[in-house]
Amino acid sequence: MSANTAARLKVCIEFYYKIIIRIMQYGFYSNTIIRFPAHQGYTCNDHGYRTHEFDDWSDHCLMLGESNVFGIDVPDGKTVSQHLEKQVKSRVYNLGQPGSSGEECVRILYSFGETPAPKKVIMIWPYLLRRNYQDLESMIRVTGSHNPEYTKYILNNTPDMDVAHFLQQVFFVEQWCNWKGCECHHFMVAREDCDLLKSKGKTFEKLFLHSFENHALDLGDTGGHFGAGAHQAFANYIKSSCF
Repeated sequence: MSANTAARLKVCIEFYYKIIIRIMQYGFYSNTIIRFPAHQGYTCNDHGYRTHEFDDWSDHCLMLGESNVFGIDVPDGKTVSQHLEKQVKSRVYNLGQPGSSGEECVRILYSFGETPAPKKVIMIWPYLLRRNYQDLESMIRVTGSHNPEYTKYILNNTPDMDVAHFLQQVFFVEQWCNWKGCECHHFMVAREDCDLLKSKGKTFEKLFLHSFENHALDLGDTGGHFGAGAHQAFANYIKSSCF
């Protein structure tokens, strides 16, 4: 691709991204950072994320995921993002939110559209079966609910559907990173999901398949949320994989 063609392509991507963002602000997407209620018992910033205040964009990475990335049951200073930050000397903003699905991680990422570009986006993808249910009035985390009015939407999900949904979310993340001109690296929280992707032949560059759960199991950690040792081990893996 010539330099002129690449430049024109970049302008087109930026133009269409701005149109998409304008449209999405009328739904559940926004280009201003989404706020969450602070989680009791944890040190959160003004936007409800367990991380620094969003006040320094000079050299930063974004890490996204669910409750294990947030660090449920893990003390301050011991989460995967904090361990990684100590190793790479860049600020690592932890955008993990308990209960998040892949599509909610994407929604959070897109809300950072107007902030300066990060050095890297580190996606630690939640369990692939997770979905959000949306109508015109609300968005519900289906797999975090026992309400049959919502769970009925995933009763007939198949592994193929889970993989297809995952790949769709990966596309949205990759497009965001292309627009911002930053690196993107994909990790998985669940061992079973890694095995599923391998069995379907759906692997790709910058997808790393020794999961967060694998690191916990390597340490004999079989709890519902991974302990501080797994957070340290997984941070080491991320460091060696993409820094």
